[in-house]
Amino acid sequence: MVDLASLRDLLARPQKIVITTHHKPDGDALGSSLGLYHYLIQQGHHVKVIAPTDYPQFLNWMPGNGEVIVYTEQPEVSAQLVEQAAIIFCLDFNALSRINELGELVRESKALKVMIDHHLEPEDFDDYRYWDINACATAQLVHQFIIHELNGAKYINQDVATCLYTGIMTDSGSFRFPGTTSAVHRIVAELIDDGAVNWRIHDLV
Repeated sequence: MVDLASLRDLLARPQKIVITTHHKPDGDALGSSLGLYHYLIQQGHHVKVIAPTDYPQFLNWMPGNGEVIVYTEQPEVSAQLVEQAAIIFCLDFNALSRINELGELVRESKALKVMIDHHLEPEDFDDYRYWDINACATAQLVHQFIIHELNGAKYINQDVATCLYTGIMTDSGSFRFPGTTSAVHRIVAELIDDGAVNWRIHDLV
C-alpha cells in the first residue's frame, strides 16, 4: 500500500492514467468515472476511461461520453492503455472479477492501483484505497477525494459537477435511500453551485 503523500506526489506530474469501473456501468459507475476524468485532465494528465462493457443509452448524454472506450469493442486498444498506465483508478467495484476479462489485465499491470468504492469486503488488489461503506455513492467519495485529499475544489467545474451529481442522484434513488444523509445534501448543493443543472440531469436520466 502507498500513502496519500506518495499518491499526491505522483499526481503532481502528468501521468498516463486509466479509469475503469464495473461491467454494465450504471449512473454512479459512469458518473464517478467521468467526474474524475474531467478533474484529472485539467491537471494535464493523459486519461482514458475504459468500461468493461457497454452501458445504457440514457447515460450517453454525459460530458465525456464520447471519450469512453468499451473493452468488448476495443480489447487491443484497452490492453495497450492498461499496460502503459502509471495509475489505474478502479471506481465503484471491490473485486477484479467485476470488470470481467479486463480484471486480469489490471491485476497484471505494474501501474499503481487506486480503489475508490463503497461496497462491502473489498478484494486486496489495490495499492491505495479510499473506501467507505456508509457513502451513498462512489461519486460522493470521488467528490470528497478531490476536495479533501487532493485539495482540488477549484477544479470542480460544470462537467465534473454534472457527472458527480448524476452518480449521487442515481445511486441514492433520487435522494430517497437511507444513505442520503445531510452531508450528501450539502455535497449536492455544492455541485449545483458548481454548475450541475439538477432538473435537467433528472430529465435526461
